Amino acid sequence: MDPQPTTPADLRPCAHCGRDVPQRAGAGRPFRYCRDNDGACQRASRNSRMRHRNAPGLPGQVARTWEVVDRLDQVVETLTEALHAELSPAGVQRQLAQARADAAAEVAAAHTARDEAREAAETAAADTARARQETRAALASADAAHHRAEQADARAAAAQEQADQALTAADTARRDSAAAQALRVQAERDRDAARHELRTLRAERDTARQLAADLTVDRDAARVDAARHAADAQRAVADATAARQETRQAHADAAAARADATAAADQARQAEAAAQ
Repeated sequence: MDPQPTTPADLRPCAHCGRDVPQRAGAGRPFRYCRDNDGACQRASRNSRMRHRNAPGLPGQVARTWEVVDRLDQVVETLTEALHAELSPAGVQRQLAQARADAAAEVAAAHTARDEAREAAETAAADTARARQETRAALASADAAHHRAEQADARAAAAQEQADQALTAADTARRDSAAAQALRVQAERDRDAARHELRTLRAERDTARQLAADLTVDRDAARVDAARHAADAQRAVADATAARQETRQAHADAAAARADATAAADQARQAEAAAQ
């Protein structure tokens, strides 16, 4: 099939350079710029408007108006593409397929829910029978539990009695502990007193030992002094004996001298008498 020739209605001049721009068939936003130069015309037109948008007077207003037009064109293009995607035959077919798939899923879910309801009913019947059996077992368990509760009460009473006895024993133990504590304190005091007395006795023993040592030294010195004094006494006794002997000799010599003097006096008197 030969391609259809392009009609003037399928062409539109570029808003920047004026060249003819081929348009797509059907509904949609028309192409305002050349499409074969990677958007160069569109960028050049935008740059030109940006240069003139702050210009005073009509050029600035025109530039700002074209900027608004570009924004509206972008919005229109977005809406056109969305509507084309949703309202085109392919879009409608896709929506129908989605609706059929959703309906099939809902039908399958309904069948599944029905089967689950049947299974739930059967399970409920089985659960009811099992619940009846469990109720009978629970009643039997309740009777057994009541019996166990009575036994537990008896054990609790015995445990309470044991607890009371334990409390009494604990009180006694506390009193014994207090007495033991008092005895321990008294024992510690006695121990401290004994230690103090022991230290005192040790000090007295050391003092006595030192005194004994000093007395021993004094005794030895006294012995030496006594020996020296004894020797001195012996020498004094010897000296006294010699002195007594010398005194006796002196007395004897004196007596002899007196006798000689008497004899001499007698001779002198005799000589004097003879001389007369």
